[in-house]
Amino acid sequence: MVRITTLDEFEKAFREGLGAPLPGRPWRAVSDEWLWRFSEGAGDYNPRFREVVASPAFLFSIEFGANAAIWGHIPQENISTSDLTMLYLGSRIEWHRQIWPGDRVRGIETPESIKRVTMSQIGEACVCTGRTEYWNSRGEQIATMHTDMLRFANPGQGVSSTREPGPRIAPDPLVWERVRRGSELLYHQDVRTGDPMPELPRGTYTTTELYLFAHAALSPHRSRYVEAGAIDLGAGGRADPDYARSNRAQAASFDYGPQRICWLIQAVTDWMGDHGTLLRLDARLRRPNLVGDTNTVRGAVSRIDGGEIQVELENVNQAGVVTATGLATVRLPARGASLGPSFPEVAEHRPGLYG
Repeated sequence: MVRITTLDEFEKAFREGLGAPLPGRPWRAVSDEWLWRFSEGAGDYNPRFREVVASPAFLFSIEFGANAAIWGHIPQENISTSDLTMLYLGSRIEWHRQIWPGDRVRGIETPESIKRVTMSQIGEACVCTGRTEYWNSRGEQIATMHTDMLRFANPGQGVSSTREPGPRIAPDPLVWERVRRGSELLYHQDVRTGDPMPELPRGTYTTTELYLFAHAALSPHRSRYVEAGAIDLGAGGRADPDYARSNRAQAASFDYGPQRICWLIQAVTDWMGDHGTLLRLDARLRRPNLVGDTNTVRGAVSRIDGGEIQVELENVNQAGVVTATGLATVRLPARGASLGPSFPEVAEHRPGLYG
């Protein structure tokens, strides 16, 4: 094992694997149980997503999409976060088609680039970018995701963050109280620049919310590798406040970056309804989201280009601090356009002469 302890060593080793895909998971079938488990973990119980088509956020359950940006082709055991830690910066996602129950799917991750930057709080760092292509077994590309990770020398303590007291709000009931458009039509002719979206309150971020996302939305599996000095890397060690401070440069237990991206996706898909299509999302993480923070997602229409609508999104904590932003592009139907067949309601089956 070659221990990598400096940014120079890391950058050299990371560059050696640029452009080469990582070994990935095998094909997996999208089952009702898998969709249900993702819904539990993400707190997204939109019936359209559970029963007919997967949420756009379901990509994170197929493949986390960050390994190529975190490690590249460097063996994980060659780097300790006690030397070089990391932060999730955001993802740029483009969806090409929907995911249906029964599809066999997989993701292919490829490290794309690495560059040096200097940041006010942490000094010199590397921004690593990886590309994940999501495919079904028919050879159809589902989506493309570009993920940015920050790699930097571990300061040995949590970087400063805004922690102000705020309301404590139970998150579980909120997932049932969300405002969903559902099958109600929203035509692009009825949308105006500046129109606000319904707010998506997420309540107070709890350890349960962290573990639900980690082990239901992402993966229920145990970790094969645990860093020296740690005994529990469940949820990537995020639930352990001491590990979060010493190894991940966070002030307390903290979330997965994609968890907030899922919230942004939920807010815009709730607003656009079943007949809208989420085309693209550029999501940026600006501050940590810590256990105990109370979060709300809000957004507004920022641009209209025919049937394509741009929506600016943000996640705000109890201190009024914006911890994540997103720019989503949605396609809405035109008034008078054909929306496909309209099926009658399902009634009780009463066998007759022909079945």
